[in-house]
Amino acid sequence: MLRRLMAPLTDGLTYRRYVHLLLGAVILLPYVALVWLIASTVTNGGLGPLGLVAIVAPATGIAVGVTLVPGVRALAITAARLLLGAEVPEPDPATVDSWQGRRRAALWLVVNAAAGGLTALVTLVVFPTTIGFVFAPWLVLPPFPTGGRAWWLPLVGALLPVLLLHAAAAGGAALARLAPRMLGPTRTERMAAELAAAHAAERALAERNRLARELHDSVGHALTVTTLQAGAAARVLDSDPAFVATALDAIAEAGRTALADLDHVLGLLRDGDGGDRTPPPDLGDLDALVDGARSAGVAVGLRRDGATGTVPRAVSREAYRIVQEALTNALRHAGPVPVAVRVTVEEDAVALEITNPLGPSHGRTGGGRGIAGMRERVGVLRGELAAGPDGDRWRVAARLPFGDARMHG
Repeated sequence: MLRRLMAPLTDGLTYRRYVHLLLGAVILLPYVALVWLIASTVTNGGLGPLGLVAIVAPATGIAVGVTLVPGVRALAITAARLLLGAEVPEPDPATVDSWQGRRRAALWLVVNAAAGGLTALVTLVVFPTTIGFVFAPWLVLPPFPTGGRAWWLPLVGALLPVLLLHAAAAGGAALARLAPRMLGPTRTERMAAELAAAHAAERALAERNRLARELHDSVGHALTVTTLQAGAAARVLDSDPAFVATALDAIAEAGRTALADLDHVLGLLRDGDGGDRTPPPDLGDLDALVDGARSAGVAVGLRRDGATGTVPRAVSREAYRIVQEALTNALRHAGPVPVAVRVTVEEDAVALEITNPLGPSHGRTGGGRGIAGMRERVGVLRGELAAGPDGDRWRVAARLPFGDARMHG
């Protein structure tokens, strides 16, 4: 019990909360002085009705307006955190000085002024009373006894400051619990913050998915082409050295391209942007992509209808990745079979068609992310995708709108 009784005296938080309560009295003091001045003036008959209105109206406006000025809420939050130890959530910076926030801060000042006035009044009573009780055996303090009969008064006097600190600790704790409700985010602000957090999480997830697709398409394509080239070179290692040299050069080029793509993706993960790194490939790089597949022994026919340079870069990048993934799937599932690639640039969209003869593993379910990744890319652009058997061939067809077609798609 003694430890519990003395705990507030050894806790620094008690004294900080006591200071916060007394600050409420400081806030209250000018208003008390103003009321006393007006009341004394009216009592002495020094002002008529018009003069009273001329003083009271602007004084009231100033008194109320001071509590509504910008920054009061932020100042109150700082004081509540430092002095009360309150855990006040950070309000939205865009609404911290909204009128709703200012009104809540003004109400908080009223509560603090009331609590501070009561604290100051009790303090002004307790300390003189404590001094009087401590010296009561040697002083005459009617109606209290004096001399030996007042032996108990010093004990009571010593106990009064302890009780005052207990009361200050309890009052400060009550304000600390109230502060988050009055100074923290409003319900609207909390909903806005939760919505913003949800949007940020959604954007982060979409970005992670996009980076995963970039790695899957670029590195997967490079590994597939490299595997085919290495296998073909191994078969003619002794009989066709020139082909082996060409295959090795193609393997090196595929590796460099994959490393460049990997560097770009890692830059996005590390820095949040591509910085000065090599930009990702787009439809303007189709020739290099097709040449890499041809070097693996695949007969790739490329046909362009329209100017690919007019396609917006974001759409052009996704179109390139779709062609790249379709070529990778053809090489992986059908082997070195002829592949036909057609790119048609329309007025407000780019159409892709990649076809190849069916291979032994075409149409098998599970294991891959290629078609799913293409669907995600097309879905982001609100386009259309068809991938599957078409007679005796495998066909991938995609249409990626841009401009007005995308907006109204």
